[in-house]
Amino acid sequence: MIGFLLLFFILAAGPSALANPSGALPRFALRGESVASPSVEALFETLSPQEVTVMDPYEKERVQFLAFDLAAVFDAVYSPSWRDEEEIVFTCLDGYQPVIPVSRVKAHSAWLAFKRIDQTHFTILKQESGEQKTIELAPYYVVWENLDDPQILMEADYGWPYQLVGVDLVRSEDRFNAMTPSRDAPPQVQAGFEAFRIHCIHCHKINGVGGQIGPELNGGVSPAALRESSWLRPWISAPDSIKPNTRMPALNPALPNRDETIDALIAYLQFMAASPAAREEP
Repeated sequence: MIGFLLLFFILAAGPSALANPSGALPRFALRGESVASPSVEALFETLSPQEVTVMDPYEKERVQFLAFDLAAVFDAVYSPSWRDEEEIVFTCLDGYQPVIPVSRVKAHSAWLAFKRIDQTHFTILKQESGEQKTIELAPYYVVWENLDDPQILMEADYGWPYQLVGVDLVRSEDRFNAMTPSRDAPPQVQAGFEAFRIHCIHCHKINGVGGQIGPELNGGVSPAALRESSWLRPWISAPDSIKPNTRMPALNPALPNRDETIDALIAYLQFMAASPAAREEP
């Protein structure tokens, strides 16, 4: 009842009470070209924000947010034709840049959150570099309904970008061409490429493609060319065991076939390290 009354009070106050600090939506693009989008006020007139409860993968607690249905936002920005696209690139303030398939938004419930219901500040607590930190989420945070969705719950923080400032719909061929292994690559390498796209690309680049938080992994001298598998495996599995309090997280401990995934990632990195592009600066 308290949550309902709080939501009613906020909605009754109008868009100004709900607007994010920047007063603007993320920059929306289609294959790199900006797309005109409605204003925050127009979005409030056409879409009703909802109260959403999720198991937050960073805070590891149930958290309540006010949010817009992400599919409905995409309908308002792109028209329903966005469903025919392939990949979504999310860009955050710090350079974090996860990529998820459009099919994931079509198959599961995602939300564009802009306010917490259960606290005054739009923040979460996150374990980072060995300590718990308060992380600002504004202007937007993509969250997923996972309380009754075992797959999304198991995938932890995959596809949960915060401080969201940009959205781009891209084709796989355009986005990943520079980091795609050749067609004659072994199946394990191909599996490692897919795993890299899911677990690593949001922070790391391969041949200039990917996030900006971590280092490029295949430009100049590749780490896979310098390190043996015996070092790479624990670095991916438990980076704290090699560098205490590192910012790099361990590969999702709940991941099925985790050991096979690590082996595939190493095979992919080593395969790319042997390519000519590994000796070129991006």
